[in-house]
Amino acid sequence: MGKNKWKSSKTLIVATVLSMMAAMPALAAETTEFLTLQQVVSLAVKNNPAVVESQKRWEEKQARVPLAKAWANPEFGIMKDDIPNTSLNPFDAMMTEYTLTQDIMNPSKLKAMGKMADSDALMAKANYQDKQMEVYTAVKEAYYDLLYAEKALEIGKENQQLMGQLVQIAQVNYSTGMVPLQDTLRAQTEFSTMTTDLLTMASMSAVAKAQVNTLLGRPADTPFAIKEEFNAPPPNFNLANLQQAAQTDKPAVAGMQRQVEMAKNGLEVARKQQLPDYQLSIGYKDRKQTMMDTQPDTWKMEVMVMLPLWQGKNKAELRSADANLAASEAALASMQNMAGLDLQMALTEAQSNWRRIELYKNTVVPQAEQTYQAGVVGYTNGKVDFMAVLDSLNALRNAKLDYYKARVDYEKAAAKLEKAVGKPLFVSGITLQ
Repeated sequence: MGKNKWKSSKTLIVATVLSMMAAMPALAAETTEFLTLQQVVSLAVKNNPAVVESQKRWEEKQARVPLAKAWANPEFGIMKDDIPNTSLNPFDAMMTEYTLTQDIMNPSKLKAMGKMADSDALMAKANYQDKQMEVYTAVKEAYYDLLYAEKALEIGKENQQLMGQLVQIAQVNYSTGMVPLQDTLRAQTEFSTMTTDLLTMASMSAVAKAQVNTLLGRPADTPFAIKEEFNAPPPNFNLANLQQAAQTDKPAVAGMQRQVEMAKNGLEVARKQQLPDYQLSIGYKDRKQTMMDTQPDTWKMEVMVMLPLWQGKNKAELRSADANLAASEAALASMQNMAGLDLQMALTEAQSNWRRIELYKNTVVPQAEQTYQAGVVGYTNGKVDFMAVLDSLNALRNAKLDYYKARVDYEKAAAKLEKAVGKPLFVSGITLQ
């Protein structure tokens, strides 16, 4: 009676745990919304705080372009002259002079400074697009990390269900004397261990979901669920076309090109410093009429030229601007080389992961399933020991996980390929501003 009672209680525990595991997704589906990959990416490139910051930096630079092209503010002055030495009242002055002065920068300098500001704004725009692409890639990787964590949890539950069946088979074989009690105890221990593993996998899923929420720019505990999507096509890409796109479309390269343009404009500004600036002043003298002084009111006009006589300063500015241009050109060459390297690495990684997908899909997983099924049949008939079946079950789980991991890694490699090119390729409806 004791042995039968023990078996009944263990069977009840197994059934209860399995029913709880099966109910978990249904409960979650009632309280969360499902997001597609396109929705996840769209929200990230729009709401991520780092993207918003870079967008506002770009808008700030755009707003400063008119300031760089604008004249200085005019100056207006009032002077009271010939105040009697017996009075401190300025209204007793014999003459009041009104002056309006305008500093006029050399138009060539003003034009060159405007070009510098334009290049600076375009560089900020490229940085904004680069940040969008960075977040785009990061959120896709986080999305697929979450997919893998949830799939690992799903496969773990399936594996535990299979282990529950082995527990029942072991109990039946033990009751008929075909196997020792050790098999039943080992099966139950493995079942309990899998429950612990499921808890760990659930924690990994929660962390991955928090990572996605953070990239979306919202609280880490915001509830949501995602739909499984694998959008990247097979890696039959034209490397020459991708390299051309990386050299022309990648925001980081474009930003460095704008920096070179800005450095060229800075060199032009330094050269224009040898040109004079001007100052125009217009004045009006209002004289107080007296018996002794009957001079009429008069106008005054003055033009001043600010001469760039100190050539040492100008030459120093030229050397500094020339060195800055050379440094920017070297940085552009380095960026272009790195773009080519990133593209080659991403493409190689994608091709490697695609071969893994084909291998696991067509060979490893089917073989592992056949081995497990044969092991179960053999153990049921008493021809195979329990450890062999357990090993085949773990091998099947690992094969399924590795297959899914290969699919996830391929999508992540495709995301890196998009980042290397500099624009979204595999998610429709996503464009950089």
